[in-house]
Amino acid sequence: MAIQRWIALAGYMGAGKTTVGRITAEILGVQFLDADDLVEAHAGQSIPEIFAQRGELWFRRTEEDLIRDHLRGEPGVLSLGGGALGSPRTRDLLRRDTWVAWLKVDPEEAWERVGGKAGRPLALDHDRFVRRAHEREHVYREAADVILDGGAPPQETAVVLAEWAQDDGSPDDEAAG
Repeated sequence: MAIQRWIALAGYMGAGKTTVGRITAEILGVQFLDADDLVEAHAGQSIPEIFAQRGELWFRRTEEDLIRDHLRGEPGVLSLGGGALGSPRTRDLLRRDTWVAWLKVDPEEAWERVGGKAGRPLALDHDRFVRRAHEREHVYREAADVILDGGAPPQETAVVLAEWAQDDGSPDDEAAG
């Protein structure tokens, strides 16, 4: 069954957005896009190289432009960067054109998944990582059409999200978690 709108997966680094997004897209039979991959392909550089050479502001502006461009196509599933919702313009764009699913994850669990790993320039210092997660939580909550448990097995979360989307984004506040 086709979905009526894009599904944008939001959440902190390590929440499982890419994994859950790929599975959800497969269940729904729609395309999957990862905003980080789009930016890397556009820049011809990895995210750490982009942050080091062009800065986070360039990354966020490019991310916003690429999200806008890609939402014009047939609806699918889009995994957002962990900080994408920090931009009011990106939030407005997503509010108009997508259902936002927040994969809520405990910051300590997210740190266990991605902390200190290559390719994660904002996940090098534990205390800053956790503090940033708490600072972003209100933005995720405010933007979310549905809240999912990012600590649950990805397959289960994807099934819940796919069912929710097929119900045309019923106003469930917390579908799983």
